[in-house]
Amino acid sequence: MTAPASAQSPAQAARLIHASLCLGVLLFAGVTHFVTRPSMADQVALSPNLVRTILAAALGACVVALILRRRVPPRPRDVSADLYWTTAASPALVVWAPLEAASIAAVYVYGRTGSAAALAVAIVAWLLLVALNPWSLDRLASP
Repeated sequence: MTAPASAQSPAQAARLIHASLCLGVLLFAGVTHFVTRPSMADQVALSPNLVRTILAAALGACVVALILRRRVPPRPRDVSADLYWTTAASPALVVWAPLEAASIAAVYVYGRTGSAAALAVAIVAWLLLVALNPWSLDRLASP
């Protein structure tokens, strides 16, 4: 007989989702660099204007995420982490999604072009995603 599945707390779920987003970008970058990029030599190159547009949009998504960060409410000291994450999970996902999209778009451009600028944008977007983790959002509690 199997043991009943225990329910995961909202705080654990938020941390798991964030870790999945971060690791998913890293896995995509690894596959792009080591598997896909070497086989891209046969592909038609992206136009420089399209590359600049995609990278500008990725940087714009980073700015949007930083602006949307204000929508994540601070956790009052008298509220547990689980209760906090029942209401803060949706605004946090709205912050994380543009950062993940920016990272993936920049990695795609890097994979197609080998551009150092695309790699730099991907790293900036990914580092912002890592920096805006559940622990940092949870610790911004009001005194």
